[in-house]
Amino acid sequence: MKRVFALLLGVSLLGAATVPHDIHTSHSRAVVENGTMLWRVRLFSDDLEKGLRAYGRRPSFKLDEDKSADSLFMAYFNSKVSVAADGRALTATLLHKGTDKDPVGGTVHWYLLQFNTGRQPVQLAVRNTLLREQFENQANIVVLLAMPGEKRHSLYFGDADGKAQTVDLGR
Repeated sequence: MKRVFALLLGVSLLGAATVPHDIHTSHSRAVVENGTMLWRVRLFSDDLEKGLRAYGRRPSFKLDEDKSADSLFMAYFNSKVSVAADGRALTATLLHKGTDKDPVGGTVHWYLLQFNTGRQPVQLAVRNTLLREQFENQANIVVLLAMPGEKRHSLYFGDADGKAQTVDLGR
């Protein structure tokens, strides 16, 4: 009985890791304070790998094996996510990265990025089209927290919406 249970468990775990999913989402949390914005983005690893393969025109690209994966991700991120602070375009830099196991199977890659705004911005314009070129139903969620005061702003980018959304950080 123990062998049957172990076999079924193994098959279900392997199956969960390889079954395609219908939901394609990125989730970002950003904190703006004292001239710096820290941005943490989470993406399904298989979706991200597909997107980076296409972006880099490298069909054999493996996210966890390629030494240039971080620089390819940063080039891709900065081409798909635009942030402007008080009208001035910003570029993200990579601080840290990691992976998490998704509770229903699969892996999620996360990246902690930094944008230097110079001073505390009054207004941010954000556009997020991550993986839209790969998945028609891609949804990108951004939650901004403006400090001090913990003013929260939620942004949703979906349905082929490639327009920037403007946030007044003073409200």
